[in-house]
Amino acid sequence: MFLVVGQGNPGERYARTRHNLGFMVLDRLGLSFRPQGEALVAEAEGGLFLKPLTYYNLTGRAVAPLARFYKIPPERILVVHDEMDLPLGRIRFKAGGSAAGNRGVLSIEEALGTRAFHRLRLGIGKPPDPSRGAEYVLSPFREEELPVVERVLEAAKEAVWCWVREGLPPCAGRFNGLDLSLG
Repeated sequence: MFLVVGQGNPGERYARTRHNLGFMVLDRLGLSFRPQGEALVAEAEGGLFLKPLTYYNLTGRAVAPLARFYKIPPERILVVHDEMDLPLGRIRFKAGGSAAGNRGVLSIEEALGTRAFHRLRLGIGKPPDPSRGAEYVLSPFREEELPVVERVLEAAKEAVWCWVREGLPPCAGRFNGLDLSLG
């Protein structure tokens, strides 16, 4: 059993924002999601796929109860989220580590009581004005960024299936060096 979590915010207002890349990736998987608790949940390949409805910064409220109920260990949880510390076009698998200011990841750490879960970090780059990070992550991608976003979403979809079927080490080796910003 495993759990793949796509981070994002519910509702049309946030649907195409940088903060919703995790939701966008899960939408690409072609699964049928149904409401369950504070999330939308799909089942496939012997595991669960989760789109929390708690809003990004409270993701742990949806993740922890499901992980505990199904007895899913942290190393069988993959959180797919946007990452300002990576440029747009880069994706990185990571096991554990700091939340690095990502309040959604911090919420999951606190709710699970561990940092040992896996992450698929999707680069969105830094905001032009560092003091406006919240505004930046809640903004839509610019028109000229959309071709790169499309490549990121397709690669991230493949990366999620890779993690489900093969685990972290082979997938990190395959995806962490990609530069999808190059057409």
